[in-house]
Amino acid sequence: MSRIELNINPQVLRWAREEAGYDPTEIADKVDVATGRYKLWEKEGKNIPLGKLKTIANSYKRQLAVFLLPEVPQKVIKPKDYRNLGPANSKISKKVLEVIRDVTYFREMALELQGDSYWKSRYEWLNSAKWKVKDSNSFSEQLRELVNVSVEDQLQWKTDNEAYRKWRLAVEDRLGVLVFQFSMPMNEVQGFCFTDAYPYAIVVNSNHSYSGRIFTIFHELAHILRHQSGMCLFDKATEKQTEEWECNNFSGNFLAPKYLIEQTDDLKEITHYAAKLKVSREVYLRRLKEEKKISDMKFFSLLDQIKATYKTGKKKGGFVLPEVRSKASRGETFFNMILEAMYNNRISYTKASNALDLNVTRLLNEI
Repeated sequence: MSRIELNINPQVLRWAREEAGYDPTEIADKVDVATGRYKLWEKEGKNIPLGKLKTIANSYKRQLAVFLLPEVPQKVIKPKDYRNLGPANSKISKKVLEVIRDVTYFREMALELQGDSYWKSRYEWLNSAKWKVKDSNSFSEQLRELVNVSVEDQLQWKTDNEAYRKWRLAVEDRLGVLVFQFSMPMNEVQGFCFTDAYPYAIVVNSNHSYSGRIFTIFHELAHILRHQSGMCLFDKATEKQTEEWECNNFSGNFLAPKYLIEQTDDLKEITHYAAKLKVSREVYLRRLKEEKKISDMKFFSLLDQIKATYKTGKKKGGFVLPEVRSKASRGETFFNMILEAMYNNRISYTKASNALDLNVTRLLNEI
């Protein structure tokens, strides 16, 4: 049997590689061809073995049909990079590029299912909120009314996990902002947000602690109030980075209001007060400094102690049911939206399966 070879638009092949974050040598190694031969495919698009093209498609997590398109698709719009990283470390990894692409697809599906006017109406609250974004103290009360979560509610939550789930659901239900979570390298990104098109969305890093994810949600919400799509590593933010610094202040002031900050320089007490508010010890410590309730010398000493306790590396976990993992990563709003659309025959089982990364049997068990 003769080998099947295909001729394709070489620009589509290059587009797919760049969108996936590969360089020519990396993908050539994966498909077991010389780099020069692969570069020729990108230059001419001729005589590409079908088996090799399938391997390329699998590596980029694309359907094979994408490579047969006559024209180059649009590039995925990436959030503005607000991370305080040097040029050598600022390259976006394959994993983060994959998450950006997936979330873009989810947002496109949500827009298709609900329509532009629906999402536009969900963000009417922004019209009265935008101008107050820099005055985080006065705006905090209004935001709590918008999300329907009082300080008393926050103090009653038992665990960081419960607090994260409640905050996440409140932001989705009350503000119309979809909140996704995916595992990404912690030294690369803590979160990002999209405001380039409806619906708006926040993405948090599931490798972060629950208190860290909560802080990310409201840091990214501050960017949304500014109508900024942003990629953030806010732990590295400095006062010279005006936007990141202000977004950090916004999140910290909202989650740890001034009147709840107790003056202390004792790490055990800081741990206790932070736990009550379901914020990290570092956030509480920084709020102490902002409210001038701790000396600079003691602040930096305690900050070093806290940072020395941080664990590096990905958290290990046991088996998680696919449907639980899908709902956790996509959020209840998007997950239920897809199930409802499938139940009402507005989308196919195949499309729902792709969106939720669940096989049809598990999808049927959910409805």
